[in-house]
Amino acid sequence: MLNPGSISMGSRGPLTLLVIATMLLPMLAGCTGLGGPPEPNARVEADRSTINAGESVNFDARASTSPESTIITAYRWDFGDGSKSETVQGYTSHTFSNAGLYEVSVTVVNDLDGDDTATTLLSVNGYPQISLSMPTAIRTGDIVTLDASSSSDPEDGELTTVWDLDWSEDSDNDGDATNDNDAMGAVHRFTPYESGNYSGSVTVTDESEASATRMWNLTVLPRTYQVIWEVKTVTYDWDGYLEQEHIHTITHQPGEEGRIMSFNATLTLAMDILPIMLPQDNFTLTVDVPDDSWTHTVRTEQGNITHNASASMEYLNLNPFSEDAHNLTADSLEELIEMLDAQSGAGFGEGDWLWIIDAEESDPDFLVDEVDPDGGNEWELVVEITFLVPRISEVGV
Repeated sequence: MLNPGSISMGSRGPLTLLVIATMLLPMLAGCTGLGGPPEPNARVEADRSTINAGESVNFDARASTSPESTIITAYRWDFGDGSKSETVQGYTSHTFSNAGLYEVSVTVVNDLDGDDTATTLLSVNGYPQISLSMPTAIRTGDIVTLDASSSSDPEDGELTTVWDLDWSEDSDNDGDATNDNDAMGAVHRFTPYESGNYSGSVTVTDESEASATRMWNLTVLPRTYQVIWEVKTVTYDWDGYLEQEHIHTITHQPGEEGRIMSFNATLTLAMDILPIMLPQDNFTLTVDVPDDSWTHTVRTEQGNITHNASASMEYLNLNPFSEDAHNLTADSLEELIEMLDAQSGAGFGEGDWLWIIDAEESDPDFLVDEVDPDGGNEWELVVEITFLVPRISEVGV
């Protein structure tokens, strides 16, 4: 066996010294630490390479190996976001809260303190940031603009915008009234015609299916109107000719002019050819308001042969009178008018009015060669109706 102490360095050549060094190195390694402990071979992989912020990722380093006669005793994890951990098994999970590109590493250590490090890259996608511009209060009939066009994506990707326009209604019938797709697009406009509080939401989704949702509230106020009542009188005039036992009916809707307060009507017949002959012509006049189940009939009379036969009727206070100016709120002008009509039973006469003229008695007149020269009579109907008409102006616009 070679004795190192017996070797004379000065009596040997370069080749001899190289052989001696080769023989000494293995013996010196265990004493001086030259070459270090045997190292493991680290391996790591993630179950996903891309996630959305707030999601968890599983990391697996169980494919790592260590030289024969050594065992792996620890896995030291560095997740690249400031978080670290150590496990005895080569498997762990971690949640990434913030968007970014992370280098995740594991250092595998064996029982001889040998170590090796492996890394993997993970992309964490950020959630869109919603920027919503809209009014907080409007009046009925105004246009509402919901604008989410300034919303942004941390990765500068394309965004999809979905609007749920009414959280009180489940439009897709899935049991959840807060996830409906009522409209799409970064900007949506609509016009509410009913007052009240409206609530909905906007959802913005990026290309990686990461989405953010924001609720919105809108107060829709009714409109305010000033109502001043004015008196208006309208005269209607009809005429015609009726033969014996014939009937003529006139249909009209005077309630379109305003609130009906009173009316008078007069039916006048033309004088007979020979006024002294009897009987004189006489008609009946009937007014019928079917919607209110109201009717009245009068019959013409000739009190003096020098005057035409006529019949008249007059009615007052058909609806309550209102003369004070006051303010009222309503969702629309049409609704206001309906409210005014409905006040205190003020809707009498809003429907059709029927004026029925019946030629009860217009024959015989004086016969000429056994022929009645006038088998009927000419008539004229004059109706005068007084209305209360609301003069309406909107205030607070």
